[in-house]
Amino acid sequence: MNKRILLGLLVLVLVVTAVGVFAASSYKTTVSTSSIPTTSSNGEYVLKVKVLMNYGPFGGVSPLGDADVWLYYYNGSAYVYHEMNFTASNGVATFVLPKGDYKILVTDLHYTYTFSLSGSEEITLSYAYLYR
Repeated sequence: MNKRILLGLLVLVLVVTAVGVFAASSYKTTVSTSSIPTTSSNGEYVLKVKVLMNYGPFGGVSPLGDADVWLYYYNGSAYVYHEMNFTASNGVATFVLPKGDYKILVTDLHYTYTFSLSGSEEITLSYAYLYR
């Protein structure tokens, strides 16, 4: 074959590989928290846990419905099971809790996140489904 054609194919493969590496480098599980503007009722605050499935740069993002979200509270020496809830079709599970240290476990994904609750907030878990 012509050496120019082979060289052109090599350059094309390298460019496609570089684009793929760049797209894959931003694909990972992320957790973000944001405050919810609500007032405290009897010293209890609203916690919303939103679970999103991230299917990569070409697959998009969708909420995970009917996922088990377990909540643990810290009693001073260990995390103890407190309650559980299912996510709705929009991917959100809601809890009403007092201030304190907590841990959530999304059982379907085997993912845990530890946080301190000092006001109403929303925790958004964007789970990289194809990442391993």
